[in-house]
Amino acid sequence: MTHQLDLVEMEIRRHDWSAMLCGCGESGGHLPALLLELAAQTGAGAGIDYEGVARHVVSPADMFLEPTPPVVAVIMAVLASKTSGYARVAYLEMLLSILSADAQEPLPALEGRDVAAECEAEVRRGLWALYAEVLSSKSIDARSHAYEILTLIEEDEERVERLQETAGERLPWDLRS
Repeated sequence: MTHQLDLVEMEIRRHDWSAMLCGCGESGGHLPALLLELAAQTGAGAGIDYEGVARHVVSPADMFLEPTPPVVAVIMAVLASKTSGYARVAYLEMLLSILSADAQEPLPALEGRDVAAECEAEVRRGLWALYAEVLSSKSIDARSHAYEILTLIEEDEERVERLQETAGERLPWDLRS
């Protein structure tokens, strides 16, 4: 794997994927390969899409699953890496989908956990990567997804307003002030 994905690989190695129940009903042991394949993609049709990966992470009923928090950590590593615009948009779209979920599956492994809070905390640790995405991405999709994620999790509303002003026409018309 190239140096571009070193951070992603490092984050993937932090988790015991085989010990997790995947959204497909199997062990999550196959998730690292899917996550790396998506991170390495440079365009549509080159392999799997984010929806193919997202089905393993969030249930069809938009409920969190056991691998959801580790996948969020991998997404943040992708955003801190030099990955293709295609991969960044795919991962930002997946992150937006994850953060929009509102419940968690009643799985024994998730009992007593607040998976939504865990995911939000992980994203907040890499908040500046989202700001940078809004201000510097060449992709309007990446900029808009990153901005929408920030509106969901950023606690400093004034900072988001300043971002909106600063980004100006780089944001789609419906996200501008």
